[in-house]
Amino acid sequence: DDLQNQLKQAGLFGGKISEVKLTVQPKDNRLKIYSESPEIGKNESYLPVEIKGEPIEVSFNYRFLISGLQNIRSSEVIFELNGEEGPGVLKPVGDESYIYISMPIKLS
Repeated sequence: DDLQNQLKQAGLFGGKISEVKLTVQPKDNRLKIYSESPEIGKNESYLPVEIKGEPIEVSFNYRFLISGLQNIRSSEVIFELNGEEGPGVLKPVGDESYIYISMPIKLS
């Protein structure tokens, strides 16, 4: 619920393509959720998370991520990021029956 709520909040500032930038910060064990629109302003929030891997920054359309999260009944979610251009994979902890894939937004 925390991830979904923070994505919704950030989405209000996401601009025309509903972009939300996710930054994984392993040394701090947190996920930064950031969005900015010249017309509206910016939003930045952090979630404590368990991270395996390297730091990464990737952007998604927040609506697609929320769509995937709405079908997960577990209170814990695995969010696999596969590089800046690879798909993001959402799945509930302990349940292999549901996998949601979303492609990131590539910005120039």
